[in-house]
Amino acid sequence: MAVYWLKEITAPTTEPISLATARLHLRLDTSGSPPAHPDDSLVTSLITAVRQNAEDYTGLKIANGTYEMRADSFKDFESNLQTWPVTSITSVSYVDLNDETKTLTSSDYVLDTYTRPARLKPSLTKIVFPAAKEVTIRFVAGFTDGQSPNPYPMPKPLESAMLLMLGHLYDNREAVSLDQSYERPLGATYLMNPYRIKLGV
Repeated sequence: MAVYWLKEITAPTTEPISLATARLHLRLDTSGSPPAHPDDSLVTSLITAVRQNAEDYTGLKIANGTYEMRADSFKDFESNLQTWPVTSITSVSYVDLNDETKTLTSSDYVLDTYTRPARLKPSLTKIVFPAAKEVTIRFVAGFTDGQSPNPYPMPKPLESAMLLMLGHLYDNREAVSLDQSYERPLGATYLMNPYRIKLGV
């Protein structure tokens, strides 16, 4: 089995932690109208950094974005889509044994979101997927906070973990010597571990 890394097609436009929440956690006093703090640009970049780090560690997609995966066969996707939550499938295309590119219709497959990672399965009418040399699937993944309906709200422990990492990075933004340890806070790791679907370190 050869499954390639997820490719980001459309980056998330909204972060799971707002600037206002981050300021409150960091105890930053604002001034002016609209309220602002001199470190707002830094904090905004750190919010993205901790979210990406949490996604890399857990294997989850925390912020909503569009992604694409490519594999050698449909069996790879039936095993898993390597992330969760997957909220919708945009397209499923494949190269058949005659080197022709074809696209499945939405009635040909089912998105299984009850398993973590999510899986792509043939529908009852399709029964099995066709033989293929290459399969490409594009999908939307990420927690759905701020949307209506909200089927996949982000667990509060993940938010707390990201805030812990945010505070850690904000307080330790300078270059450090080799004898200083600036690993992920243990509390953040502890909070994320129950949601982790990614194997390895």
